[in-house]
Amino acid sequence: MQIPHFLLLSLLLGAGLPAFAAETSGADALLAAYRDLRPKLDTNAFGVPIHVESSEQGNLKRGEVYGVVAHPFTRLAEVLGTPREWCAIALLHLNIKTCTHGRTGEGEWLNFYSGRKFYEPPEKAYMLRYTFHVEAARADYLAVTLTAESGPLGTTDYRITLEAVPLESGAFVHFRYAYRTSLMSSVATTGYLATLGSGKLGFTVIGHDREGKPEYVGGVRGVVERNAMRYYLAIQAFLESLDVPETQRTEQRFQRWFELTERYPAQLHELERANYLRYKRQELAQQLERQQTLDAAATR
Repeated sequence: MQIPHFLLLSLLLGAGLPAFAAETSGADALLAAYRDLRPKLDTNAFGVPIHVESSEQGNLKRGEVYGVVAHPFTRLAEVLGTPREWCAIALLHLNIKTCTHGRTGEGEWLNFYSGRKFYEPPEKAYMLRYTFHVEAARADYLAVTLTAESGPLGTTDYRITLEAVPLESGAFVHFRYAYRTSLMSSVATTGYLATLGSGKLGFTVIGHDREGKPEYVGGVRGVVERNAMRYYLAIQAFLESLDVPETQRTEQRFQRWFELTERYPAQLHELERANYLRYKRQELAQQLERQQTLDAAATR
């Protein structure tokens, strides 16, 4: 399938999560960040303890979400330290068509198949493979990274990072992704922002209009903020499903992710609930089938 460069780039930003030296900070540094951000977490436009940041430094683009989740750290660390559960999280994102995982002699990996917001089979999506590594798994700190050296349109240095520390009320989570652009991907981004991405907003308030209403960041920073939030909310929806019977968890996650994203319609609304659920149920079936094939091949 031939995908226009600007569309391919938009899919990449929705599923690939490029990166650059986005090192984990350690428990002490993350707790210090929590203390510094506490006023913003307690009082913000979201109405919930979430803080979103983004930055552009040369060809390095980065989006980050900090938040407090009301789930025991020990349970969070147990499930987020395995590739299988990350595939369950990734599939909630409307642009992820399939996620598979496995292990080689070099370690664990995940494949994200990224496509349009509508239903697509994995063979029509773009596949990006990440290496999966647990940087730290202690009683007071979890750090997980997913990395890929290169992606489409000359992009490089992909990295997804998740860190968490325990709090009395649950856990403090830091989700970050970053990537390095190329000349070709920058041209594609310009095309995307002039067409499919025109008028879309991020979450950072950059000013207020004459009526005092907030004005939000747009452009590439808006793109990375929207996708950072989509993944963060996927993690939240995943964690909230752990207390329901296992046979009901996936459907619960789909429903909850949609509800969480619809809290921010100006930034995140793309599909009606019925369409999102129909596409995701189809994509879940193809994900399970593809994973079963990989698991069977690995046991031969």
